[in-house]
Amino acid sequence: MFLQQILNGLTMGNIYALLAVGVTMIYKAMGMMNFAHADTIMVAAFICLTLYSLGLPLVIAILLTIVLSAILGLSLERFIYRRLEYGSFSNLLIATVGISFIFKNLSIVIWGAEKHVFPQLFPTEPIEVQGLLILPQNIAIIPIAVLIVVLLQLFFNKTKIGKCMRAAASDSEGAAMMGIDVSYTRFLTFGISAAFAAVAGILMAPIFYVSTTMSTLVGLKAFSSAILGGFGSIWGALAGGLIMGLVEAIGGAYIATAYKDVISFGVLFIALYFKPTGLFAKRVEQKL
Repeated sequence: MFLQQILNGLTMGNIYALLAVGVTMIYKAMGMMNFAHADTIMVAAFICLTLYSLGLPLVIAILLTIVLSAILGLSLERFIYRRLEYGSFSNLLIATVGISFIFKNLSIVIWGAEKHVFPQLFPTEPIEVQGLLILPQNIAIIPIAVLIVVLLQLFFNKTKIGKCMRAAASDSEGAAMMGIDVSYTRFLTFGISAAFAAVAGILMAPIFYVSTTMSTLVGLKAFSSAILGGFGSIWGALAGGLIMGLVEAIGGAYIATAYKDVISFGVLFIALYFKPTGLFAKRVEQKL
């Protein structure tokens, strides 16, 4: 029973982590909280479901969805956030909240408010290992999420454009003086984070129904994961997501399922009380 809950917690924790990594990337690069980020998973799930219903093979539909989601993120940065010139934290915050409402309401108009069944990505027959029932999707989601985060770290540390993005995120003015195109690095950051959100949405869609509300609670937990791990650290976002998933699963199983969300957010508050900067503390300058 305990190992079963650990596996369930790691599965959801990795989904939270993928979203938390995107949140952290945007905050590091632009000093803004993107509250529309979580809604990208809902839009991506609907797009993938639509492409699949049109007759495209599921793999092709998934790849196209990731590309289209990245284009959506790039478009938002180029035509909305860049227009605000990143000069005001409050203006950017209000803009992301407005886009979140637009995404939700447009999705209701296009796809309706009812729940939709997403096709299974992996076999549904559980695998029994020494009395432990393991779903193939649980086995697959964990290494997929970890692999994506590792590849992202390699991209930032080993490629020229990745190093430029890190430099621009650390000190945009200094990076610009060194000839780095800061606007372009921000542009890429939104595209990558939107692609991450699309992957998270596709991975969680078979577990939950696809609906306009599927991203609400998941988005809150992704932000909580980023805060818990400490803004500014990709590995912190990964760890924060895993901790949130594990606490939620174990608390729901051994205390009360109805209070699993209360338990996970309660642990967040307790952790921040003792360490306000997050578990993987990295001092972050607040931009106003």
